[in-house]
Amino acid sequence: MSNPILNVFSMFTVVLNRVLAYLDRAVHYASGYILYYVFNGLKPQTHTRPRKTRHGGFYAPAVVVTGASEGIGLATAIHLANKGYTVFATAPDDAELSKIKSAVGEQTNKIQANGGSVHPAVIDVLSPESVLHGVSHVEAILAGDPDRPLVGVVNNAGYCMISPMELTPESDVRRIFELDFWAYVSVVRAFLPLIKRNKGRFINVGSYGGYVNPPLWAPYCALKAALEGMTRAWRLELLPFGVGMTTIRPGWTRTGGVGPKMGTAWDQYWDNVTKGAVGVDSFGRVVRAEGPVEEAEEKVYRPMIDKWYKLTHAAVEGAAQPAGAVAATVHDALTDRFLQPYYTAGYDALLGQMARDLTPENVYEYSMAKTFGAL
Repeated sequence: MSNPILNVFSMFTVVLNRVLAYLDRAVHYASGYILYYVFNGLKPQTHTRPRKTRHGGFYAPAVVVTGASEGIGLATAIHLANKGYTVFATAPDDAELSKIKSAVGEQTNKIQANGGSVHPAVIDVLSPESVLHGVSHVEAILAGDPDRPLVGVVNNAGYCMISPMELTPESDVRRIFELDFWAYVSVVRAFLPLIKRNKGRFINVGSYGGYVNPPLWAPYCALKAALEGMTRAWRLELLPFGVGMTTIRPGWTRTGGVGPKMGTAWDQYWDNVTKGAVGVDSFGRVVRAEGPVEEAEEKVYRPMIDKWYKLTHAAVEGAAQPAGAVAATVHDALTDRFLQPYYTAGYDALLGQMARDLTPENVYEYSMAKTFGAL
């Protein structure tokens, strides 16, 4: 159930986040132009921005968004289309694709009036064949149209998991890495020739979990840290080609996963504690230990799980930012003249980033341990 007070708080922080984003852009523009003109730095780019053409038409560059059937992916696809982009909103199968078609159908007139469009397409990011077929499909639809070059790929498909590392089956850890890390690599490699041709950008949706590192998020934190580290290094390799790459760092975000699905998973968790339930994920699944949970581990991890249960429900009730706030940040990354290494979205993510930058490590770790009952 939505909490009106938390909703007002969330919307207030979204407004503040946007103000901060504009101030941040102004600072980076100033430094970017100084580096460009004085030190032969990164060249400013504007070809990734939609615009009206001289002949009354639209320059509507194309963007591929993975995992676009709900949450951040769907919000991003619709937001970008409303801004004038040609968007390929992808999902792993026809059932998920129908969600995109339904959501887009309600806004078709507005999208078209702004020069944008949405093309739902099946891309199962876990299938190399499906990804390659998706590349061919995108290339065929665009057909070399100079007013619709592919300038962006938003790697978004993924999920989160809350579970103690010791008790999480290795198969679950490998599964989340497959979707949230290796699939990103696969998509980038497949679309790289097209993006190179148009000097476009890859935008990888990471998480503040990549640097905040709370307990019970070890697998998720590990993969998001790996994703951001890879992105920061890979972007330097791609600079000579005129290709950009960046990470979006969302904080808690209300989506279908952090919402009905995770709420359902928590309900199932409490019903299955005696059957080895040790956590949940945003697909609505309960994480179960492969063997019995000993009393000592139960005593340590249960208070942490209880804490996350309360935090998750607070996020669902309104404390978390809406998915549209992250979509606006993705748009920032696409339109920025000087693409930054990362973009942070959400008051909790910004506060966590500030805490990691300014707080001594022992103080930071002490506060985190006290918060989750590890001390």
